[in-house]
Amino acid sequence: MDSQPMPSSSSSFSFELRLIMARNIFVKTCREVFVRCYISTTSNKRVSFESQHISSHSNLTWNQTFSLNCSGTPQAIRSLKQGTIVFELRCRSSVTLVSRMSGSKLLARAEMPWNDVVGNPNEKWVVMTAKDGYVYSDDVKPPAIQIATEVEEVAEVKRRKEYECSCMDCGCNYCVDYDFFAFQRH
Repeated sequence: MDSQPMPSSSSSFSFELRLIMARNIFVKTCREVFVRCYISTTSNKRVSFESQHISSHSNLTWNQTFSLNCSGTPQAIRSLKQGTIVFELRCRSSVTLVSRMSGSKLLARAEMPWNDVVGNPNEKWVVMTAKDGYVYSDDVKPPAIQIATEVEEVAEVKRRKEYECSCMDCGCNYCVDYDFFAFQRH
């Protein structure tokens, strides 16, 4: 399959991220594992989403797809292309309400440039670094998650402007200077 480059001049695109499965995960104290993903946006902000929580004693398969529709100025899209996507493999020790409120434990993490993640629509393994800095040997492989991505350019919608305004946060509600993200879980 051909590589799918990120749209360069469009101010709108859709992005699908499919979390398929994990491997080389060895946890003894956690009952559930999940993946948390962060995508950098403009103005040092980020969007995050989480996979379903699955048993750490299962086959570690999610097969879960996230859809992201992005719209913004061409500069915002260029900024997104220069950002990173962070994958965190996390766990919870129990499924009680108290444990959900107390947070989760980071097991492993990977940070990749946006173009490395979306540049190839085929399934790929993202190799992660363990939180504790554990050095892996030939016998023990590092944790990894399998993902697939798809990027599709969306036709730009013409907007009617009653007057031109080049400011940001002026309160006029006519300027579209912000990124727009919408998630849909499948």
